[in-house]
Amino acid sequence: MMGGMKRVISFAGLMVALTCSGCASWLMNGEAPEVLVTNVTPLESSAFEQRLQVDLRIRNPNDFELAVTGIDFRLDLNGNWLARGLGNKELVVPRLSDSVTSVETSTSTLQVVRQLLSFSGDRPLAYHVTGVLHTKEGRLPFDNSGVLLGKGALSGSPAAP
Repeated sequence: MMGGMKRVISFAGLMVALTCSGCASWLMNGEAPEVLVTNVTPLESSAFEQRLQVDLRIRNPNDFELAVTGIDFRLDLNGNWLARGLGNKELVVPRLSDSVTSVETSTSTLQVVRQLLSFSGDRPLAYHVTGVLHTKEGRLPFDNSGVLLGKGALSGSPAAP
């Protein structure tokens, strides 16, 4: 009888431990963070590779801070793949606030040439960024789109409303 009771208590303890291990991710069930591209800067290049610095604004709409430990993202410009970025910089995004981080990445020079050839000043330069923020509590997926340059921004003509 005593051995059976120990097994029941051990099993109950195991169930509590397994349930509580999910508590941290349960607390992370706030709103998804917004990750916005604020700038893409060309760095050094070679015949086959172009290095880029991608500046990202991470917005935290939650009532708790996000302790970001890394980021993994895909960046598309005007519907075409440009680069995959990986960063392991740690930063804290305060509650109801935002922070900016920069990630150096690379893409093929051919891909950059394709992007330049497809760019037209009569339409905006739109981006789509998807990926995962790694935090101390778990992984937070994000999926955001925006415009880096409005229509006519490089030609000197006014952008359409």
